[in-house]
Amino acid sequence: MSYLNAWAPEYAAASIKRAENYHKEKAEKVWSEFAVECGQVAKLALDFGDEKIQSIAQTVVKTIDDSHKLGARSRRTITPKQRYALAQSLLSKYGSHRAIAAAAWGLTDTDIDNADV
Repeated sequence: MSYLNAWAPEYAAASIKRAENYHKEKAEKVWSEFAVECGQVAKLALDFGDEKIQSIAQTVVKTIDDSHKLGARSRRTITPKQRYALAQSLLSKYGSHRAIAAAAWGLTDTDIDNADV
């Protein structure tokens, strides 16, 4: 599986809008777990939380870096449990998926609402 170290802000905004359009009530959870696979979002979790969350974040960031460096030769994956733990931790710190995007990319609600899907 290929993970990305960074997303373009336009892609992040469009992905949030898409999640909100298709997943309605579950958009925060769905998008947050999806976004953890981006290095920018995973790195947000390195600076807070208990040792367990920081350890999970370090593992996820290393998996993303390895994937970026090794491409198809990288056999490491981000597990559903890792995605869930980081997503819940980020949501508890920032309060919403839009706030996570604001912290990672500086996106505003207007940027997200006007994104091309």
